[in-house]
Amino acid sequence: MAASGWAMAVRRDRRSALRRGGLAVAATVIGVSLAPSPPSAHVATTVESADEGLETPGFDGTRLIDERESPVATYQYRRHDGGFDPTAPMNVIVEVHEEPGGLERVMAVLEDAGWVRSPQEYTRYALEYDTGEFVVQQATAAETYYGTTGRRHVRCWQFDDVVSMQAHRDTGAQPKHGIETYAETREYVGRLYEAAGWNVTPGALDLQNAEPPDHDGKATLITEGTP
Repeated sequence: MAASGWAMAVRRDRRSALRRGGLAVAATVIGVSLAPSPPSAHVATTVESADEGLETPGFDGTRLIDERESPVATYQYRRHDGGFDPTAPMNVIVEVHEEPGGLERVMAVLEDAGWVRSPQEYTRYALEYDTGEFVVQQATAAETYYGTTGRRHVRCWQFDDVVSMQAHRDTGAQPKHGIETYAETREYVGRLYEAAGWNVTPGALDLQNAEPPDHDGKATLITEGTP
């Protein structure tokens, strides 16, 4: 599948370009389904600083330069008959020490905090620019399985040694889930990882993906704690 024909349009205006083009791209389905394990965890009130930037292709340290060359995903997408539409911005980026097992180590922090794996949710995708394919959510977690009265909720994808996380708080499940806030959950997730000994820098990365109701285009950078 050729991605070059629309890649530059994506850089200029990702959302409108995708909606106009209605890209029909083959989706790679990669799923993770594990039983929930919800112990308790202390949530820290302060956050330590991680490295100032991200040493990965497509970045100049703190600012995304070319997402076509970067393992950092910037949006999650909904699939429909004509292709894929962006639905929510990535707002937490996690750099792991070793690629094998990295995603599971990221998810283990949420499990230790009492979150539930693979909750009731919509299926979403992220675009892996290295292959030009849309990849189904690889791991997900939420504070509760159904989120009847609302819940914090994340979807995650790992490309290379980077985990891209979409973190938000859902509105109540009836009549259907909506997004209440991105910013509050981005900050809350950062505190969970800081409490687990990971290094956290809020708002460290400029992904240029600001969206309502309250996402400013910045992502928290989390780096894995010392093994």
